[in-house]
Amino acid sequence: MKITEYIRHSSVGVKLIVLLILILCGVFVISIPMLFVQGEYALLTGMYLQNIGMFILPAWFAAMLFWGNAGRGLRLNKAPRLLELLCIVILYFVATPMFNRLVEWNESINLPEAFASIEAWMRQQEEAAATVTEQLMQIHSLPHFLAVVLGIGVLTGMGEEMVFRGILQQVVQGESRRAHVAVWTCAFLFSAIHLQFYGFFPRLLLGAFFGYLLVWSGNLWLPIFGHLFNNSMVACIAYFTNNNSHNTLEALGTTQSSTAWLAWVSLVATALLLYLFYKKVFTAPRLFKGISSDER
Repeated sequence: MKITEYIRHSSVGVKLIVLLILILCGVFVISIPMLFVQGEYALLTGMYLQNIGMFILPAWFAAMLFWGNAGRGLRLNKAPRLLELLCIVILYFVATPMFNRLVEWNESINLPEAFASIEAWMRQQEEAAATVTEQLMQIHSLPHFLAVVLGIGVLTGMGEEMVFRGILQQVVQGESRRAHVAVWTCAFLFSAIHLQFYGFFPRLLLGAFFGYLLVWSGNLWLPIFGHLFNNSMVACIAYFTNNNSHNTLEALGTTQSSTAWLAWVSLVATALLLYLFYKKVFTAPRLFKGISSDER
């Protein structure tokens, strides 16, 4: 039996090992050009290399090994509908106050005294990540802004979704009906791998949302767009407000603002919209196609 045939019919564990090996190969390959990356845009260039070498290419090669046709295996073989994309944008803005309150709560968590050293380490990781983000958001011009959107929006959105939803979630789910287990397992890994505990729960919910978008629609372009749009908004806010956080959406719904009540309105509205979009937009076309096929 050929190695590709063996991998294609192998267990979940073997496929996960293959994916890990491909990612490690990507790390090795990008480490070579990273030695020569210097200057003002070194951080941004490194992000390009990381997303392409550690996520996009390994996911594509893994999909070829697992399913033969990478585009079809990753669920990238059909274009999303404009209505679906619009629903994701609406959900983003409606859910913002709720997410802001969740971020605020997550950041306020303090561990027991016995775990003081662990908490100190987590705070250090958070500060390091915040420093990197702050450096990336020092945008000087429109071309620089577009380059940042390409890096943290397009490439990061594509790369992380191809790995976590396109490969991991589908491999964990397999041919069974373990969709919920697969969605939440990959959402947990997606949030944990960022090593940012004080943003863990908002990122967990975001990862779960991306996962359910794939389950509902069977189209990876939807979670990619959601991820892309969420990340790109960070760059847009930084660019159009000159990094002045007091003029952004970040305070909506927080207890320190006069709009604290919006968090609860946002929670109810988001839940209602999710149910409505799930029933009328994301799953309706698939159900209709299924009925049409049965009639034929």
